[in-house]
Amino acid sequence: MKFQITSYFILRRRVVKEFLKFKGWRFRGQDYPRKWRHIVFISPAEGTLLKMQMKWMQYLTATPSEWVELGNKAKVKQLLLKKYTVLIRWSENKTENLLTELLTSARNHKVRISACAWDKNRKVIKFHSQFRPSHYPDRDIRYINRFFKYFKQI
Repeated sequence: MKFQITSYFILRRRVVKEFLKFKGWRFRGQDYPRKWRHIVFISPAEGTLLKMQMKWMQYLTATPSEWVELGNKAKVKQLLLKKYTVLIRWSENKTENLLTELLTSARNHKVRISACAWDKNRKVIKFHSQFRPSHYPDRDIRYINRFFKYFKQI
């Protein structure tokens, strides 16, 4: 039997996932342990679901992560330079200019994008696979928006 040392963040993620599974949550997909810089958009939430996201989402990523407001470009850049995962709350009424700037910057700096949706009614957490931003940020915005709309309909 070969013993493998698992990084602290992977181990932390496994423990938190097991805890949430014990509480009744199911998982679809996961945040893959990559060395790429990474931005994760999180589904909109209110009330207790928002509290759960704020509390547990940082521990479900395979790298150190931190919540950032979309308009805080300096903080996003600082975290990406440190190779942290940036967690940004998705909202359907976000200004497209800020999203376009963020996705353009992400493409220029080779940052991966992903999305994570939480469904309180069915207790499901879905991680979408990572992708590289394209040269057309409006297309990427529609793609992410479709993911959250589709997840709500299921």
